[in-house]
Amino acid sequence: VAACVTAQMRDDFVGAAGLLRIARFWIDPRDERTGADFFDVVGSDTGVFGCVGLLACHDYCPKNLPLMEQLAYLRRRITLAGLRSAVGKKDRQPKEPEAVS
Repeated sequence: VAACVTAQMRDDFVGAAGLLRIARFWIDPRDERTGADFFDVVGSDTGVFGCVGLLACHDYCPKNLPLMEQLAYLRRRITLAGLRSAVGKKDRQPKEPEAVS
């Protein structure tokens, strides 16, 4: 968190660890939440769209987690969920590439 410029500027930003947790739950087939549910949690500038992409979290991550890949995955899924919500389509699980583990 200390390396994240957005987290330093905004106390309400979820941060890389929080976004990774959300991505993990979204990938888990046992989790019954819909894309709209995840959109409500992190589909704003305090969530997935708050990251300015300076890659500091990636550069300083002590465990070398695939932070940017997971963030890109989460942004795609959140955008798709938002579009579906806007046009009134029911949420279904799209066939997308697996997230990087």
